[in-house]
Amino acid sequence: MKIKISRAASLFLLFLITGNSHADALFWGISVINQEINLTVNDGTNSTTATDDGSGFGIYADSYYQNKYRLNGTLSYVDYTSFNITSATASADYLIPVNAQATFFMGATAGGAGQVYSGSGVSDSAFAALYGLQTGAIMLLGNSVMLELGYRLRYTNLETEFTGTTITSTIDELNETYLSLTILM
Repeated sequence: MKIKISRAASLFLLFLITGNSHADALFWGISVINQEINLTVNDGTNSTTATDDGSGFGIYADSYYQNKYRLNGTLSYVDYTSFNITSATASADYLIPVNAQATFFMGATAGGAGQVYSGSGVSDSAFAALYGLQTGAIMLLGNSVMLELGYRLRYTNLETEFTGTTITSTIDELNETYLSLTILM
């Protein structure tokens, strides 16, 4: 009995390693994210606009359809000096294969984001929808590992009102570059 199980497991492993197509397969990945935001602070009379950089990570799942399309779900966390942003998004991409190992992509994304300032609770945080575009390249490293480099431009309206003041902060744009490692599951 053990020989049959080992032989079946070996054949399955060999299939994963030597398969030519990843169509209809589910991939799981982690990504390292560098995000830049546009932040506007308004005290009721004056308004100041600035950009800020943060870094974080993402966990996601990819599903491919007919080797032309990709559906993606991502949960990401990015930390800044005085706050953090957590987002959950769904994306659809059109794939443009260059060769068997490299593919360019472009697509659209939509979801939601939450911003929490340091020392504040969830009840003091801001939540908003987000939408945007993305583009990048995917490199197949073997038959079950991929490396992806991409850029996302996402729009939102994360507005936080500080309790007891007339000060608000608004984030309207989340620009992010990311590097992902994906494994076939």
